[in-house]
Amino acid sequence: MYAFIDRPQQVLLRRLLFQVHLWIGTIAGLYILVVSITGAALVFRIDMQRATSPNLFQAREGTPADFATVMTSLQHAYPAYRVTGIDTPTTARPTVLAYVSRGREFRTVLLDPVDARVLGELPDRSFVRTLQDLHFDLLAGRTGRVVNGIGALCLLAMCATGIVIWWPGIANWKRALTVDVLRGWKRITFDLHSAVGVWTVTVLAMWAVTGVNFAFGPQVRSIVKLFSPLTTVQAPSSNAAIQGQPKPEWTALLAEARRHMPGRFAARIVFPSSDRATVQVLFARTSPTPLGPNALEPVYLDQYTGAILQVPRTEPTAGDTIIAWMRPLHVGDFAGPIVKGVWFVLGLAPAVLFVTGFVMWWYRVVMRILRSADL
Repeated sequence: MYAFIDRPQQVLLRRLLFQVHLWIGTIAGLYILVVSITGAALVFRIDMQRATSPNLFQAREGTPADFATVMTSLQHAYPAYRVTGIDTPTTARPTVLAYVSRGREFRTVLLDPVDARVLGELPDRSFVRTLQDLHFDLLAGRTGRVVNGIGALCLLAMCATGIVIWWPGIANWKRALTVDVLRGWKRITFDLHSAVGVWTVTVLAMWAVTGVNFAFGPQVRSIVKLFSPLTTVQAPSSNAAIQGQPKPEWTALLAEARRHMPGRFAARIVFPSSDRATVQVLFARTSPTPLGPNALEPVYLDQYTGAILQVPRTEPTAGDTIIAWMRPLHVGDFAGPIVKGVWFVLGLAPAVLFVTGFVMWWYRVVMRILRSADL
């Protein structure tokens, strides 16, 4: 241990970890470059959607349209479709979002927040959608998601090995945190790789872990359970045994849910998708709806009787909090533009590490082999 603290370059384990780091980076480097650039870009997903479809995200001042007005507008525009859900504006999206379906056909509709007229639909195929599919699924569906999870594990391994091989010894650790721009380009490349890596390793490891969660959610939950229990809340079901009698109007169900949550704002309503499903009304403390985990609290109602179905309330465990924060931490949509800007800059760090690492590998390994071949 003393040798590692004082002269780490002489420690065999460090040299072995350097080889692991080098070859994982060589094999997975291009993958890391792709997810780095696409992930950084997707921080501004809403902004790109606004730029490509400005008519769908027009903010307007005025009294917000109520659910009934939105429903009327949707039924008029899509008479052959079933409305499956309505979302009121959020702090990131100024318009109403709704979902309509017909058989297997599914459409995402944006409506004016004041008069509820239909502004248009989010296209099934677009630059932003392709960017999302590339980042999360590598354009290969479930198979791509699994490969992405393996790539995230590779990134996590590079974080673990990188922090060990970064350590330059007790006498030089402060210098290793900076880039000496007065040195030659090879030294600047090394310093940049080293400094960017150590300053961003915590965030990169977080992205790796949350990326693994997207691909291998049940396995991640099992690991979290080893340290903290997870609360399993079974969503209630409607009493399908009494179907056949007239159902209560959805407006009456919404009114009942509001009586149950005084002082809250009805932010979302989800209509039942099966005979046993419930009507869900989700409430927020403020309007427009804030982003982040636990921003919405659901109320479940029996679609046949209108009765509120109680769900046992429990205090979230540490494990619950960890799982709830996985997605917001990964995409950076839990706060305002400052966090988005920070996430964008940090999201480019893996690309910088790939480029600097590739340059060092090329000149230290490939060029040496080429010179030897010439001899």
